[in-house]
Amino acid sequence: MDILFLISDELILTLIIILILLFDILFKNKRITGYFYILSLLFLLFYVIFYKRNDSILNNAFVYDGLSWFGKIILISGSLITGFLSIDTVKVKEKRMGVYYILLSSSLLGMMLLISSKELITLYVGLELATISLYAVTAIYKNDDYSLEAGIKYLILGALSSGILLYGLSLIYGATRTTYIEKILYYTTLPGLSSVFILGIILTLIGICFKLSAVPMHVWTPDVYQGAPTPITAFISTVSKTAGFIFLIRLFSYAFIKLDFIFLPLILVISAVTMTAGNLMAIPQKNIKRLLAYSTISQAGYILVGFAGLSVFGISSVIFYLLVYTFTNIAAFAVVTGFSNITGSDEIDDYSGLAQKEPLLALTFLLSLLSLAGIPPLAGFVGKFYLFYAAMQKDFLWLVIFAALNSVISLYYYLLILKRLYIFDPKKDFNKIKLPLSIKIALIITIAGIIILGILPTKIIDICTSVANEIFF
Repeated sequence: MDILFLISDELILTLIIILILLFDILFKNKRITGYFYILSLLFLLFYVIFYKRNDSILNNAFVYDGLSWFGKIILISGSLITGFLSIDTVKVKEKRMGVYYILLSSSLLGMMLLISSKELITLYVGLELATISLYAVTAIYKNDDYSLEAGIKYLILGALSSGILLYGLSLIYGATRTTYIEKILYYTTLPGLSSVFILGIILTLIGICFKLSAVPMHVWTPDVYQGAPTPITAFISTVSKTAGFIFLIRLFSYAFIKLDFIFLPLILVISAVTMTAGNLMAIPQKNIKRLLAYSTISQAGYILVGFAGLSVFGISSVIFYLLVYTFTNIAAFAVVTGFSNITGSDEIDDYSGLAQKEPLLALTFLLSLLSLAGIPPLAGFVGKFYLFYAAMQKDFLWLVIFAALNSVISLYYYLLILKRLYIFDPKKDFNKIKLPLSIKIALIITIAGIIILGILPTKIIDICTSVANEIFF
């Protein structure tokens, strides 16, 4: 297969970044840049969907397989909806709007490289391109102390986690004398594994936990989510997390699969602690973005339940839930974006009576929160059922029971929010909320995703199973 065609997704996105730069220079109306970003990603999404490839280059360092194909669909979809959320709500000076979309696109490019990599250096380069862009765009509100604080914390803790991850990868290289995942898999079949290699696996897992917002690398999440522009918070919570889980799948369900007796107990503990810590810390929150931050921490724990299956069924459940989670969580942040854009508030108390002021916002929040809690017939129920059943197949009944109890805890604080939306009288004295068209489009897209994936999931599940089969066979 032609090399240029194989990497054409990344080349098109690179061209988009260059054109955004030119648009930013040539046009005084900076909204044109936002429209171009949305239309170009829409084109890229359809291009990826209809031009699926299956090949590799650079000695299998860069691959285009089912996992990278489906992963790109999720990443681009999340980025596209983020574009709709951004165009009317991001409050930066016009001269910085181009920079905003360039950083967003650069982060997406890094993640696309990451999920197509089967070589440690390429994986790390993709990861750093994605995260460095996010550090910058998180702190893009130069006059907002919360945004600057979020950017600094994200940078410092991100550098720490990158150091841990890179040290782990270097130990793996030192033990195996290779950075290629295929050769690392062969090394794991040899007798007499070195303690250096085992330590490298553990450090790599801890480093990846930062991308997943999983314990013990979760402490950055609430502060960054609160301080970052809300569309960027939505992007980090879904698109970035998807890339992190595909990174985890590449290494731990393939390269290290023979050593599950080493890392699987750690993943089981991390899963249980992550979902519990996230749910318990969410309960007392007064700020909606911080509450959703702790909610995303708990969601990482649920996804790890399915990953613990380490089977075709388990990995397909993770891939399916990543798609479900993208639509569901962006829906919640779309509501927060629309509400804060009008009222200037992120306090949960101010959401009282929202159903009377803007029924579409309230309905979207209702569907997203119930989906996150796993209530049928919404997408979150199908996704969680799939995850939990994958763990049941591996006899992790205790973990499934633990996850089910945590789902009940999460339902408690989700219902507290919904009670304010539908039962309480409005606390703030504001007129009926007038949502920008771009926000309405984002809300409708996410509502459709939540309902369709809940009622008609079979075709997507079959695709996810086919993708997982490629990994194991």
